[in-house]
Amino acid sequence: MKTIKFKLSWLTSCILLLFLAGTITSCSTKKESEEHSEEAGHHDEGTEEGHGHNGEEGDQHEEGASMESAGESMMWMPGDQPFTGMLKLAEGDAQQLAPSVTTDNDGAKVLTLTLSGDKAILLFDGALENLGANLQFKTDGFQGEVAIVHHYTDASNYDFVSISNAAMELGRMQDGKKSVLNKEDKKMPADWATLTVSSAGEHYKGLLNEELVNHGHGETRAAGQVGVMLNGKGKVMLKMMEVMNLTE
Repeated sequence: MKTIKFKLSWLTSCILLLFLAGTITSCSTKKESEEHSEEAGHHDEGTEEGHGHNGEEGDQHEEGASMESAGESMMWMPGDQPFTGMLKLAEGDAQQLAPSVTTDNDGAKVLTLTLSGDKAILLFDGALENLGANLQFKTDGFQGEVAIVHHYTDASNYDFVSISNAAMELGRMQDGKKSVLNKEDKKMPADWATLTVSSAGEHYKGLLNEELVNHGHGETRAAGQVGVMLNGKGKVMLKMMEVMNLTE
């Protein structure tokens, strides 16, 4: 199906700018520490020159972040029929999920899925390496986890940010074995919420409604697909998913 591109919303641009600024700063820390001894020899040439070097480096980082966050994104919203559009059902039984499309109070279409203790995965086509993604969702009597999966190659290999009724996690599934990069206490929101993930190099971040909850580090993975994973029992409603390809 033909890829549809939209300019990033102001909110998404701000969130991705926050991700990238934080990621670049933390990436720079180690390098600056290693180069400290070399730079120390130049400090006696003038404090103002030293500050000028640091300021210039900071300006370059901010410019790069702005350029990256000003790109374009792929966006999925439900169509008139379930499982139409860019986000496709990759795992799960379509009939058992009892999918339905309704219209919310704001006029937006909503895809409702009913799970009975099983798993459902919906994926975008194509593979991404560095990325940012937003998922707008709501649950109703749901016991389980809602997750954004990325760097997905198969059901045994992917990265994720997930939220359940007890915690929000950043993690990795490697050859069927789960490892948690960061875990924080967090409850499933009662109303519509936006789950966000950023993956840039070895840095991973997870936000809920613009609040930074998780920050973890892991080895860089090969590019993979991006999408939604639902695992549990109850109803989950999906209104929008937006994915942006980030360039370093």
